[in-house]
Amino acid sequence: MQHGFPATRLPGTGLYGFLSMAAMVAALLASTAVHAHFNLDINIRAMHVVHTQQGLDVYLRLPTSLFLAGLTGPELEDGTVPPAPFTYNRIEQDTLFHFLDLKQIRKEPIQFASLAAQGHLISVDGVPLTPEIIAVRIHLALDQPPFTSPEEAEKALEGAVFPHDIGDIYVGETVTDVMLRYSRGASIDSYTIRSTLDPGLEGQEEIANLILDHFPGSARVYGLMGLLNESVEIKNSRTAAIATFIREGIKHILEGYDHILFILCLTLSAAGLGSLFWRVTGFTLGHTATLIIGFFGFVPAGAWFVPTVETAIALSIIYAGIIALVAREQPRDSLTFFVVTMVIGLIHGLGFSFILHELLLPNGAHLWKSLLSFNIGVEIGQLLIVTGVWILLRVIVRVSRSLLVPVRWLIAIPCIGLASSWTFERGVELLQIFQGS
Repeated sequence: MQHGFPATRLPGTGLYGFLSMAAMVAALLASTAVHAHFNLDINIRAMHVVHTQQGLDVYLRLPTSLFLAGLTGPELEDGTVPPAPFTYNRIEQDTLFHFLDLKQIRKEPIQFASLAAQGHLISVDGVPLTPEIIAVRIHLALDQPPFTSPEEAEKALEGAVFPHDIGDIYVGETVTDVMLRYSRGASIDSYTIRSTLDPGLEGQEEIANLILDHFPGSARVYGLMGLLNESVEIKNSRTAAIATFIREGIKHILEGYDHILFILCLTLSAAGLGSLFWRVTGFTLGHTATLIIGFFGFVPAGAWFVPTVETAIALSIIYAGIIALVAREQPRDSLTFFVVTMVIGLIHGLGFSFILHELLLPNGAHLWKSLLSFNIGVEIGQLLIVTGVWILLRVIVRVSRSLLVPVRWLIAIPCIGLASSWTFERGVELLQIFQGS
């Protein structure tokens, strides 16, 4: 197996999780002036490996010279070589130059992409997988679109195979993006990857390779130098991924101050354990339903939707705070509060789904396990808050029951005040969106 610098665990798979990695990749993608021939002035190859329910989607960016230079014919008597596929040669000032045959590439883009694809082998349990070529695009080396995440890689593949209106373009002035789909009928956790490319170019042993493995909940980046002619083993653990999503669920609710304040006020207003149970159960059922619905995108896509949900969450805190202020010692109708908290849970669940979009892809591997694990984490965090507040209230009652009402007011009033401030801020944002549309 080939080894490079140690695999680095990315801080997340969403937009914010890629910030640190993006800076590293952007620095590596910066290139110097490009020259003619099959030079490797661009000496980086990057791969995003996305785990899906059916296998792997691989987004590959590499210097075009890397997979074309080794396909030229044997040297002729005059010292020249027959052109590689999809290229043509021209002698200028006694120097042989290699150009891309853009007309042929535009006519047969999949065949062109196959030359890059066949130089990269992904195997599972020692059995090579056959890729399907989904898309291909060529970019000028000095005008490469961002490639720091799967989303950016997918966007970079949109449009014509070569969008520039240029007559002659040196092979060495370009990079090629290819999307490959490896279908196996089931998710793939671990695999090996290697390259068979060996074009014999000067500096090819100094190629910097980045393999970014986006396993759900456990994305990592592997950095290696050279041609990748030896297999690189990528291992992932389902158990570790599940633990990560549980941890992210706990983290989200404990760092989500609006959710904390609502649960705090919800617990304050409960007259007994039975009442508390039905309120928490209603809230749980509600947010579980919309977490799933929101994650799969069965919600409005307008710019107004997210701030509307956030405004509604703030209003729910005000409602829960007022209920805490007027709470009675005797339990109220548990069914009524069950329904009310379930409706409010529907709103909060949409808020949970927004953060989940940054951690998980809708077609990602082990999708339902990941969703369930995240929701379990949310429930654990919720239970920690409810348990802590309830124990505190029971201690206060034991000391002096007369202190319970002042304590409720002492906690609920600041919650209402803070939520009112959020409601105003989010309401203004929402109004600005409607005015601008």
